[in-house]
Amino acid sequence: MATKSSCAGGHSPKKGSGWLPDEWRTLVTKPWPPGRDTSWSNAGGALRADVHGRVVHRHNREASVVDQARRVRRAQELCLVEVGLCEHADFDPRDRSYRYLDLARYDREIETARAIAPQVRLRQGVEITYQADLEAEIRAWLAGKSWDYVIASVHLVDYDDGWAMVSEPSAAEAYFGKHSQRQAYLTYFEELLRAARSGLGDVLGHFDLVKRYGVAHYGRFEPATFAEEIRTVLRAVVEAGVGLEINASGLRQAPGEPYPGLAVLRWYRELGGEILAIGSDAHRVEHLAAGTDQALALARAAGFTAITTFEARAPRWIALDDLGQRKTFLQPDGG
Repeated sequence: MATKSSCAGGHSPKKGSGWLPDEWRTLVTKPWPPGRDTSWSNAGGALRADVHGRVVHRHNREASVVDQARRVRRAQELCLVEVGLCEHADFDPRDRSYRYLDLARYDREIETARAIAPQVRLRQGVEITYQADLEAEIRAWLAGKSWDYVIASVHLVDYDDGWAMVSEPSAAEAYFGKHSQRQAYLTYFEELLRAARSGLGDVLGHFDLVKRYGVAHYGRFEPATFAEEIRTVLRAVVEAGVGLEINASGLRQAPGEPYPGLAVLRWYRELGGEILAIGSDAHRVEHLAAGTDQALALARAAGFTAITTFEARAPRWIALDDLGQRKTFLQPDGG
């Protein structure tokens, strides 16, 4: 039986009890190109509230025994009108998520969730950990699979004298503590460039994630230090027709700013960037949608005027002016 919703007309989501699986991320993407049909976007007034909570990605790195029923019911409680479940796909045995993804189980979870909450637009996505030496394997794995969207991210980087999982504190800090900022960051951006040029993702995830643990060793990240390398990556993103993500998790982590910050976003826009994602990358329920109001403000400040969601890897556009004027979109459980 479908769960009733009280979210019509921009109803604010309720605080209270409830549960979400580990690692949910919100995603909203792509500025509005002229001439595209956008009549669907205001149907029933459904898009007036909580846009950055619209597409939520679940990244389960460990096995979960919690059923999808609780997930979609919690999504309804938060007035999420479109939800995307996005599992990690990792191809290197050094990655703790290696071979975690069970496609048959994932498909069953999606089917169950859609039956429980047919009024929620549920999208199925995947986030690949890009590695250049595994690109052919990743490309072959993606072929023939029907995703609504693909996020390409760099997590694991091989250096001349070692390797680092830049999203994990132990592996990252062990390397950063023994090398200069240029040694540590440059190799990351070189791999990110290859990820962009591959065109494997619809969105390039958390652009400068390398600063997450790097700031503890090198201080605040200054994009100007790597301006040439960053601009080269951004040009490749535009040329490949993929997009960036403003990942708001950096606001609650050591960098104190999203991945990436305003300077990089402005460069991206100046270079012709159009596809832009906004995400909270929430590993806990209390972080769901946290920081995404600030991320939307950054998008405007960088010159973007619209965002979209994906279906069958095709974007659907929503103008920022249609999102309402509320200063705070969601207040997740826990404040």
